Amino acid sequence: MKKAITRLALILAIAILYVPLSVVALIFFPFLDKEDK
Repeated sequence: MKKAITRLALILAIAILYVPLSVVALIFFPFLDKEDK
């Protein structure tokens, strides 16, 4: 049982970190594209 719980905790931690990063990327990439043109 402990292995399953630690695996779930890792997946949750990755998801919690990944969601804000993807949101930041979605917000900033259009600005980066505009600067290049």
